[in-house]
Parts: sequence; C-alpha cells; structure tokens
Amino acid sequence: MNLWRSDEAGQALIIIAVALGGLLLGIGLALDTGQIFVARRAAQTAADAGAWAGAAVLYAGGSAALARTAATDDATRNGYTAGTYISVTAASPPTSGTYAADPGYIEVTITEQVLTRFLFGASAGRTAVTVRAVAGLARSGTGQAVIVTRSSGPNTFIVANNTRFTVTGGGTNTNTTNNNSVQVGSGAMLTATFHRVTGNVGAADAGRMSPAPVTGVAAAVDPFVTLAGPPTTGVPLYAGQNITGATVTLSPGIYTGLVTVGNGGTARLNAGNYIFRAGFTTTGTGSIVLAGAGGVLLYNANASYPAAGGACGNLSLAGTGTLTLSASKTGSYAGMLLFQGRTCTNGAAITVRTGTSLSGTLYVPAATLTITAANNVTIASQIVADQLTVTGANTLTMTFTGAAVAGTRVPSLVE
Repeated sequence: MNLWRSDEAGQALIIIAVALGGLLLGIGLALDTGQIFVARRAAQTAADAGAWAGAAVLYAGGSAALARTAATDDATRNGYTAGTYISVTAASPPTSGTYAADPGYIEVTITEQVLTRFLFGASAGRTAVTVRAVAGLARSGTGQAVIVTRSSGPNTFIVANNTRFTVTGGGTNTNTTNNNSVQVGSGAMLTATFHRVTGNVGAADAGRMSPAPVTGVAAAVDPFVTLAGPPTTGVPLYAGQNITGATVTLSPGIYTGLVTVGNGGTARLNAGNYIFRAGFTTTGTGSIVLAGAGGVLLYNANASYPAAGGACGNLSLAGTGTLTLSASKTGSYAGMLLFQGRTCTNGAAITVRTGTSLSGTLYVPAATLTITAANNVTIASQIVADQLTVTGANTLTMTFTGAAVAGTRVPSLVE
C-alpha cells in the first residue's frame, strides 16, 4: 500500500512539473509577443515620423537626396540608427505601393531584430520586425472628382440619353443655382460617391442619380482658380503641324499654328508642357501617344499668349485612333493633363474608346467640356469645367485618386 502511494506521489510531481513548464513557456511566449508588439509600435512611430520629415523637405522644394537624409536623421532621433540589429532605409520615390515611382513621395522602412527568449523560429534568439511608412505631397480636395463651376443657367451638367457615367473614389459638385442644374437623360445613369448641387434637380433626373443628390449646398471652390498658365520665358517656338500618314515626334514648346493629327498620323509627345496658340485637334484615325517616360500638360491658349488678345483655337481630341496621355508627376503642373485658358470660351472635346488611356486632371474653366464614350472605357481623371456633357450611349468609368490628379499639395502620411 505504501509503495502504491509513493508511486502516485511521483506521478503527481511529474504532472506538476510538466504543468509548470507549460505555464512558464506560455508566460515566456506572452512576454515575447508583448515585446514584439511594443517594438513594432515604436518602430512604426519612428518610420511615420521619418517619412513625414522627408515629405516636409519635398514640400519645401528640397531634393530627393535631402528628403532621404531628413528621414533617416529623424529615425535616429527616435532611437533607430542603422547598425547590427537595426536597418533603416529611405527611398524617394517609393519602391512599392500605390505611390511607387512618384517623386513627390518618400518611403521609410525600418527592420529591427528583437531579442526573444521563447519564440520558436527566432534567429540567434532574435525575431525580425519590419515596418514601412510612406508620406509625401498628397493632393488636397479629396473626393471632388467632378466640379461644374458655372453658377447659373439650366442643365450645366448633362449625361446624355443611354449614357452611364460612373465615378469611383469621389463625387460630383454642381455649382449652378438653377432648379434644373443637372440633366440625366432617358436610359442614362450618373453614379458617384455623392452628388452635391447648389440649386436643384428635377425629379426624373434625380431618379437617375445614385445616390440621390443633396441640393441647396454651398458651391464647391475651384481648386485651380489661382493657377496661372505655363510660363513662356525661354520656351522654344514651333510652327503648326499637319500630321497625316506618318509618325512625328513633337517636343514641348509653344506652337503658333494649328496642330492637326489626321488619318494614319501619330503624334508622339515628349514629356513637358505644350502651349497651343491656334488649337490642337485629331481627326479620322489620328493618334496621340507619349514618347517614353514622363507626362505632359496640354495648354490651349489664345493667339497672343501670354499677352491678352487673339482668338483661341479648338482643343478637340476626337479622332478614332489611339489616345494615350498622362500628366507629369512633378513640377508646378503635376497631375494636370489638360488646361484650357480662362479667356477661351470655345468648347473642348475628347472622345474615349477602347485602348484610350487618360490620366490627369481635365481643367476647362470657361467653356463646356464634352466627353464622348465611343465604347465602355475607364479613365483615371478629375474634371473641373464651366459646363460638362458626357455622351456616347456607353459606360464611362472615371476613377479618382489623389495620385493621378492635380491639386494643392500638402505633406501627408499616406501609407
């Protein structure tokens, strides 16, 4: 009997020892996990601060190299200096994510080898913790994908019969005080995050808007009202061009005569600002494409620009050929693709179709912008126009993202 009791006591000691071991292991794992959590939070705070410091340098007009130095210096002040167990890297432009290759942003990555005692798989008793932050010159006015600036008159924003206009990432603002500010035709649909109208909308038109419009709101501010036209000092002058049956590469500058791209013609645009004093049009199968990396600004000016006076030519990109254009990501006109001068009241027109690629703000402050959807097409854009008509009896989807459009830049932590 005593021998049996002795065996039972021995077994109990073994069970207690195993239980205590498991408890200690659990406590150790909990401590390690907590330590990793604290380390991650601290590193993320340092990465965020470093990215913000770099963005502040970019905002002040500093170079990418100065921004990277500011970011790593700030990480050091927060206790993260590159060494045996810590690595700090800063990249401007970022190497990954939504803002990859955008020189207006900076990416900071911190990796710390955190000492852990119980976590399985740790290397030499340490577990790697990696955090990342991206900051830069974000565009303000988030959500204002469409602004129709005209203050009076009926139907200043029209979606024609059987045409569907869908805006993702933002909403529409119609500043018109009329009781019939927006017209959405039979079989048409206007969809966005919101619809804000200073005046009112007829019941039938409102029924074709999703969500329902909010009426009687204050007018949206034109975000580019103080933006001047591009400078001309030192800018080369070129004559007009009639490009048909050939491919011609154009360079940034002032074009004093009409530039037309007709049947079989392709205009390849080098990166930079284009000022058209007599208009820029495509007809027939004429195509416009970018030549290499970088983006462009198309500025439709009056004949005497930058002086006052003289008629404005037409800006009509209505050919059936390829249309591949994007705005520059740097400079005073970053994100602005099309800008028609404020004295130009003749309408601007763009036809989009399968194969079209448009990225950037379309700004027509004193005239009607007409976009014709020849097929179901998606563009990455923002529209600010005196009046807007979307037509074509197809679906036009416009994605609005801060990375793709113009706007006042403010330092911002974005990722």
